[in-house]
Amino acid sequence: MLTLAGDILNWLAAGLVFPLMLLPLAAMTNIRSPLAGTVMWAAISLAISIAGAVFVVLAPRLANNAPSAPLAALVIAAFAAFGVFLAGGPSRATKILAPILTKITRAAGRTVMWLTLTMALIQFVVVIMRYVFGISFLAMQESITYMHGAVFLIAGGYALLTNDHVRVDIFYRGASPRKRALIDFTGAYLFLFPVCLLILWSASPYVAQSWAVREGSTEQSGIQAIYLLKSFIPVFAILMAMAGFVLAARAGEVLSGGKD
Repeated sequence: MLTLAGDILNWLAAGLVFPLMLLPLAAMTNIRSPLAGTVMWAAISLAISIAGAVFVVLAPRLANNAPSAPLAALVIAAFAAFGVFLAGGPSRATKILAPILTKITRAAGRTVMWLTLTMALIQFVVVIMRYVFGISFLAMQESITYMHGAVFLIAGGYALLTNDHVRVDIFYRGASPRKRALIDFTGAYLFLFPVCLLILWSASPYVAQSWAVREGSTEQSGIQAIYLLKSFIPVFAILMAMAGFVLAARAGEVLSGGKD
């Protein structure tokens, strides 16, 4: 059952997350004709989907990941739903979704930020209990690992969205707003989105297996919820994709002349 759930998550990623990422790209052709943008979105989605399907069929190790008929129908239904949503064109859809995804990403990041303070307090208590009173609780120590993972995985999208991440480049800082937008736009589509899809695709069976056995700590007194910790991985990929969508939408406005 959990394996099926993992497969469904994979193909929902292909049917929902993937076409969602393509909206800012299609919106670039949506300046004068919403229909042209919708057609462009459909053409790009179909071309990449066909290429991906051919790759899955030809790659021996991925042959077992080909979708069953119900899952294929689910992906097609998702695309159809997007087609209805795009009646006003990708540009309109992007403007509607960008603020929503911004709020979700910011809310997630700001929520887990409080865990940094909690981690510091718990670590302080652990040190005092161990070295002053000679007692320790393994669950308290492991909770720091859980919170640390949550902060870095769930707040990743927030850091990208607010430009608080570390940039390793020599061109971006001194570039003009238009060149920065070009870097953000191409970077999102060449690097960020493919990595997010790859993480979702590869993490689903890994997380599903952990849930299947209710994986917990190897220590009896530890936290028996490693499956919850591993669940942060697909959450990270989705939040990063949301942040990338917003960045691509902003960059698209600059490149199309709608925003300086």
